[in-house]
Amino acid sequence: MAEPSLSPDALRAAAEELSHTPDDDRIDRVAEVVTDALIDQAQHRALAASPSVVDARVAALKLKPDDGATTTGRPLEIVRGGARNTAERALLAALVAWHLETLLGRRDGVHAVRSLVPALDWLEFVGHAPPYTAARETLDADVIARLDAVLEGAPIEAATPAAAAAIRALRGKEPAALAPSPSREVLRADQVSIAGELEGDERRGLRRLLWAVLWMRPVRAVLHAVFSLRSPVTVSLDGDTLRVHGHTELLGRTLRTWDERFPLAGMALLRRESRFPLLPVAASVFALALGSVFGARSAIEGARAAYFPLVALGFALLLGGVLFDGLMRAIFPGVSGRTRLTVRGKDGRGAVLTALPVGELDALMDAVDARLRGTASVLSSVTVRDEVPAPARHRAG
Repeated sequence: MAEPSLSPDALRAAAEELSHTPDDDRIDRVAEVVTDALIDQAQHRALAASPSVVDARVAALKLKPDDGATTTGRPLEIVRGGARNTAERALLAALVAWHLETLLGRRDGVHAVRSLVPALDWLEFVGHAPPYTAARETLDADVIARLDAVLEGAPIEAATPAAAAAIRALRGKEPAALAPSPSREVLRADQVSIAGELEGDERRGLRRLLWAVLWMRPVRAVLHAVFSLRSPVTVSLDGDTLRVHGHTELLGRTLRTWDERFPLAGMALLRRESRFPLLPVAASVFALALGSVFGARSAIEGARAAYFPLVALGFALLLGGVLFDGLMRAIFPGVSGRTRLTVRGKDGRGAVLTALPVGELDALMDAVDARLRGTASVLSSVTVRDEVPAPARHRAG
């Protein structure tokens, strides 16, 4: 349920309080915790932020409960227990705006913010701690312009034109203001960008099998859940070049960044996968059924006869069926129905991308096809370049 909007005065007062804190680095980390907790709330469409998420991020960033305290209260306790009044809501919103400014100051800032846009849209709609409103009331004009450029280029996933117009309004852009002009259509014919996740380098044959055995998705899932391992990536079509750039982060800290460019003329493979291969599915189902039936039978018979080697054999068959199913899903990702994009250049470089919006991926493939055929194409989003120097931190007062 949407809450009453925050007044500009309340947001500016919260920003003023933050500007007088003595330690910007500590406030940066507090703002990161608050943003992560609210983003998690938005992604799960929850009524409140998860205390466990707050506690995990506080521990990871080595913060104390009273860090970032202002006259309004302690932000970490407020986000953990929920804001009780307008001043506390304004403080949380100002901290989210603070973190957005920090993200935009990074080398990969455009992609980092773009990946958060769907959750930010939801937070703005609910109105508990509206990030866009807070940013426009508390940040400098150049930072706001940079944020607006990201929002303008971010894809809009909506079922109807009315829903798309509503999302544009949430982002602070009236539908009429976004009406395409002839010059803009020319730009869209050459540039398109979508965000996803990097699965890994493109592998073939034995390398793919070894990767599946030694680095299966359950291992990555554990690292993702425990250590927040992520590899957000953006694939962009800039003229006659396909650009893949992004970073790997652990516990919210960037470990490495990459920026690969694949000229279309030197492209060896560009494959979109979103299917359910019959043979891997059949093999996976057969292995699960075989392991379940014979494993359960052996375990039960062994237990009745008190013959523990037979019990162990039964559990081994059960585990073998599950492991084989996991192996099939790792080798043939189409089994799980995920959308993948495999890119490989003639020079041997390659990448495999996942978690790509289906509509935007189709638009990208159409755009590549149009470029190769030398015809125009209508695309659904534009590339936002991350080449503008980061602005200095704004300090109120």
